[in-house]
Amino acid sequence: MDRLGIAWTVGLPSGGGVYALNLALTLARKGVEPVLLNVAKGIDIDPLRAHLLLPALQAHGALRDSLAANKGRRLAFPVLQPMGDRLTAYPSFRDSPGRPDIGLLFFEHADIPPKALAQAARLPLIIAGSSWNARVLTELGLSNVACCPQGIDPALFHPGPKAGLFPGRFLVFSGGKLEYRKGQDIVVAAFRAFRQRHPDAVLVCGWANLWPESMAEIARSPHVDGVPEVKDGRLDLVPWLVRNGIPDDAILDLGLVRNTQMPMVLRECDLAVFPSRCEGGTNLPAMEAMACGLPTVLSRNTGHLDLVGDHVAVLTRQAAVSANAAETGRRDWGESSVEELLEAMDRAYANRDAAAARGRAAVAFMAGWSWDRRVDRLLEAARSCVAAVA
Repeated sequence: MDRLGIAWTVGLPSGGGVYALNLALTLARKGVEPVLLNVAKGIDIDPLRAHLLLPALQAHGALRDSLAANKGRRLAFPVLQPMGDRLTAYPSFRDSPGRPDIGLLFFEHADIPPKALAQAARLPLIIAGSSWNARVLTELGLSNVACCPQGIDPALFHPGPKAGLFPGRFLVFSGGKLEYRKGQDIVVAAFRAFRQRHPDAVLVCGWANLWPESMAEIARSPHVDGVPEVKDGRLDLVPWLVRNGIPDDAILDLGLVRNTQMPMVLRECDLAVFPSRCEGGTNLPAMEAMACGLPTVLSRNTGHLDLVGDHVAVLTRQAAVSANAAETGRRDWGESSVEELLEAMDRAYANRDAAAARGRAAVAFMAGWSWDRRVDRLLEAARSCVAAVA
């Protein structure tokens, strides 16, 4: 297999866009031509990586025009096709089918409609982004599933010295787009109490959300009041957090940060917390924090199960998440305890040496999660699939 199509939008400033970009870069380094069906405007890439992808980026314009003129014509190479929550098939399945189509997905809700499940069963291969996703699909009767989680770029995400930009402050990082599933309301409640005990604490929020409608459900949380306003397309976080009991001098709103700038942010922090109720994949911001040696707290549920171990502080108290009338399929979701998160934060604050040792252990763990290794796994599954249907 010398070519592999990628229907995800490469370079979009989101988890999927970062995934697609790193996948394309790694394929190119391994001698497999990445065929880019969709490329974001203003792609975040340095000149050296851009040079590596130059042939694929140059070919994209002509390919885009050809796809538009020949919509629905099967391409001559396999294509990694994005699948959404509840196994929703993206339009690229219809508009630019591959030879063959390989599904690539991260899902959060397990109430998959029978029609979507039947369509998924007809694919020669589905690549799931976490062991939890793969297990759910297998238990639903699919036998065409391979687990190939995402990776991290160790050239970017690795331990390094702090710049010392916030002397005397204890920085707590929380990342991921603001929404109920990610559990930032739990972070707010725990940090509110933590800040009262430790006035030097600062909450560093990487909560930018390109789809702000997805954060609406946070309003039903007992831990917070309402949701932030959206001004000029950006979440107005600080007034919302102040309204929820966190002083404005204890808040650092990062806004939308390029992925290549995140290492400098993470290395400046003292602790990272991720009390997610559900992760379809393995939570890229958490993986990047761990790779930088940042002591990290993870909830023990769903996609996080691939990451938990002695190298992180684990939130073991996972209550059932209640579903409202509009939300079902929350199999295996977990409601982390605010008190347990606060205890983990207090321990990290009080015993910096033990926290740092755990951070070093996380770096060792993440050495096995480079994009090189993860893409090798994906390519092995894809090549077997292509050979089987040839």
